[in-house]
Amino acid sequence: MDWNKLKTFYEVAINKSISKASIKLNISQSALSRQIQDIEIDLKTALFIRHQKGVILTEQGENLFNTVKDINFSIAGFEKKLLDKKTKPSGKLIINTTVGFGSTWLTPRINKFLDQFPDMDISLLMSDEEIDLNNRVADIAVRVKKPTQGNLIFKKFVNFHNHIYGSSDYLKEKGIPRNINDLNKHNLICFGIGLPSPISNIDWILKIGKEKGKRRPKFRVNSIYGMSLAVENGAGLASLPDYMVADKPHLVRVLPNIEGPSYQTYFVYTEEFKNDRRLELFRDFLYNEAKDWRY
Repeated sequence: MDWNKLKTFYEVAINKSISKASIKLNISQSALSRQIQDIEIDLKTALFIRHQKGVILTEQGENLFNTVKDINFSIAGFEKKLLDKKTKPSGKLIINTTVGFGSTWLTPRINKFLDQFPDMDISLLMSDEEIDLNNRVADIAVRVKKPTQGNLIFKKFVNFHNHIYGSSDYLKEKGIPRNINDLNKHNLICFGIGLPSPISNIDWILKIGKEKGKRRPKFRVNSIYGMSLAVENGAGLASLPDYMVADKPHLVRVLPNIEGPSYQTYFVYTEEFKNDRRLELFRDFLYNEAKDWRY
């Protein structure tokens, strides 16, 4: 049986009028009436009782109406499931970023994303060494360095601004430096040797204001996140990105007139991943979370 004719029957039954249904379906009354007659001929039974004010369903018409209604609901449910799969994707998304940014800023926000998209699974792969996305170890990355591989797509994200910080307890004991030369008297915490740093000029605090040579650090750790923990626990002064200390009032910015390096970050993914709905949703979420970035 022709489904289009059944939809016509359904609209007539809903509106209880051939004229109203014809207006809604944008077809002539005569064409609509012929379709109803064709169904009645096929089923060998009358479906409507005609009267001056419109039509009412016969008993067999009621049976057919209920069947068509159920089919309509099933189709609508199927269409909704298809739409949900497009707007509410499922599956795994692997995100690569630096240890510092991943630990202190991104991780606390992941649950908010998962609340919005509960069918997705997130794996956060944190490393200060650059991972090759072409090897499919990760799907997307937030990087501090501009990608150089030609097949990677990238978009500017936020800037990391760096300044010198110390804990209030440390500064109470050792004093607050008033000028650059005062740094010579303090315990300085710097990035450790042996592994490449995630950013260039990471140990600028050792060289600033020095015409020759550089200051000797008291403590080295090959993780910016590790450096922040050392500062929190009173080990000394360090250059830290502002976002990392934003919610730590016991960490104090010293020499506020001294500006450390600023680093542009990038949202990065491969060409083959550019139309993936999971990527689109996470990218939109990430940029929305950072819309008031002030670090």
